Amino acid sequence: MPEKRNYKALFIEDSPADVYLTKAMIGLDDIPVEAHFIKHAPEALKYLSELPEDEFPEIIITDVNMPMMNGYEFVQIYRERFYNLHENTLLFVSSSSIQKTDKALIEKLKIVKGYFEKPFSMEAFQKYIQNALETLHIRAAA
Repeated sequence: MPEKRNYKALFIEDSPADVYLTKAMIGLDDIPVEAHFIKHAPEALKYLSELPEDEFPEIIITDVNMPMMNGYEFVQIYRERFYNLHENTLLFVSSSSIQKTDKALIEKLKIVKGYFEKPFSMEAFQKYIQNALETLHIRAAA
């Protein structure tokens, strides 16, 4: 079981309804994450580049279908700028309609740890987050 502390999580999501739902699920289940929400991928990249090392999120979940920059583009840029410095950060993508072509492109990058299909249920959300927290706990203990 993960240690009792808040893990830092960044959610990149442009849908106010999905942000509301995610915040509600975190609150209802008392999931030990300190969640930060950013609406657009370019803003998220700027945010990540300005963070002190000890504030970098341990979990990042990005929507695939967003204006300005989609989740695939975000993952590519994240890999180039941040992945080598933060290999332990767990990166997930989410989408209400992830296309096979999108999924194949993201899988080629090999840094995405999983997919959330929206709208996701409380059970699916708990499963992904708990698995992510257990992975982080195991890495921290090693």
